[in-house]
Amino acid sequence: MSDMRGKRSKFELVCSEVLEPAGFEYEPCPFEYIVERKYTPDFLHKDVLVECKGWFRPGDRQKYKAIRDSLARDDKRDWPEQELVFLLYAPKKKVSKGAQLTMAGWCDKEGLKHFSSPTEVVEYVNGLQ
Repeated sequence: MSDMRGKRSKFELVCSEVLEPAGFEYEPCPFEYIVERKYTPDFLHKDVLVECKGWFRPGDRQKYKAIRDSLARDDKRDWPEQELVFLLYAPKKKVSKGAQLTMAGWCDKEGLKHFSSPTEVVEYVNGLQ
């Protein structure tokens, strides 16, 4: 195996031989970015967004974390305060094949409320009054 000198590909290694002597830094720091998308909740009542999930498609967990974070952004202060909650068909189902984490466990880990019946959601929303 060839010496990559910390680079991720042979192409990066070749480029670094010109760029680094010219003052360019290799992977100096991470940058956060936002991907703008539109989200339509399954149900909405009294500023509670309800997402009914039987399973997570690839990318869903990242999407729901981004939605949660977007709802909490400081620049949204003129919006009514909204909360994303999950109504899970199978809370004990694994988030992906071979995973130890369940869907309910993922919600808990990410600070998202979850319920296993529509009645629980109704009781929760009515208790917010």
